[in-house]
Amino acid sequence: MTTTCCLLVLIGCLLPASSAFKIASFNIQRFSNSKITDVNVRDILIQILRRYELISVQEVMSSDDTAIISLVRELNNATGLHYNLLISDHLGRSSYREKYVYIYREDIVKPTRWYHYDDGCENCGTDSFIREPFVAQFQSLITDLKSFVLISIHTSPDYAVSEVDALFDAWEDAQQQFLMEDILILGDFNAACSYVTSKDWPRIRLRQSESHQWLIGDKEDTTVSTNTHCAYDRFVASGTGLLTAVLPNTAMAFNFQDAFSLSYDMAKAISDHYPVELELHLDPQYSGEVFRTSPSLGIKGGSTNRVDCDCSGVNLTSCRGRCGAFSPDYPCHCNASCSKYSSCCLDYKSYC
Repeated sequence: MTTTCCLLVLIGCLLPASSAFKIASFNIQRFSNSKITDVNVRDILIQILRRYELISVQEVMSSDDTAIISLVRELNNATGLHYNLLISDHLGRSSYREKYVYIYREDIVKPTRWYHYDDGCENCGTDSFIREPFVAQFQSLITDLKSFVLISIHTSPDYAVSEVDALFDAWEDAQQQFLMEDILILGDFNAACSYVTSKDWPRIRLRQSESHQWLIGDKEDTTVSTNTHCAYDRFVASGTGLLTAVLPNTAMAFNFQDAFSLSYDMAKAISDHYPVELELHLDPQYSGEVFRTSPSLGIKGGSTNRVDCDCSGVNLTSCRGRCGAFSPDYPCHCNASCSKYSSCCLDYKSYC
């Protein structure tokens, strides 16, 4: 786990007034440099991001961080504020990989500790996620709730049921790591429509747990397409402090197409997802102190644990606990395309 210290400076007179503290989750579909070089797309992304004090971004594609850092630099230029970003490892089991990024207003909120959730052995196919969650604790100066944890996730559509269920394990791990209950799981869960159906919910622990509140309901539409109405993007909150801190009726999708009067084609150029957002209660006793900001942009979130692990005792001929597992060295496979190549383990349909 990585930590950073936060220095305070008393220059409240220089701090722009903030009337809200909004957190968002936004899958910016296949974000790369092409969305920066297209000035129209870039400027709309800035108009969206400036609504928030803290944003979890999914589907950042490039191993090079130039594009996302450039976007945050332009955000700072446009707002006159100082946003910074915490960037995960490049995550995935194949050549297709993504990053999670936390973008935050560094003068009033900062990450203090972070890590990638250790979800098992990738070499043995027993890891729970295609892209393991990126977990970070944040300290906020202007909200009633001074410290909370975010768990960012972008599940694989093919394994959404098992991955959303495994978020319960990631939540338990975060509780132990940070010794706190105020945890918000957020991201593109793919938890709707054909990926997670009504018959799947009874076997998803995160849904059945009385400790968790799903703040984005099943009837919300977080997709831009006119052909879908799906609540793929979610907030799941736990902890009395966090649940009390969230302003009622503020958790919702932000339809930027309607808000900015965009054509359908332009909206699709931004993303195939709308961001979801919520608002936290402000601290009425806040007196204007701010964090010292960094002269540079971009904090590396470290690397995942990809060391070789011992597969003794793992049944490589079964898909139990191994959905998504693929390697040319395995006797059979548990990935979504195994049926196409007639390489599935015999119990693939039973477990995956």
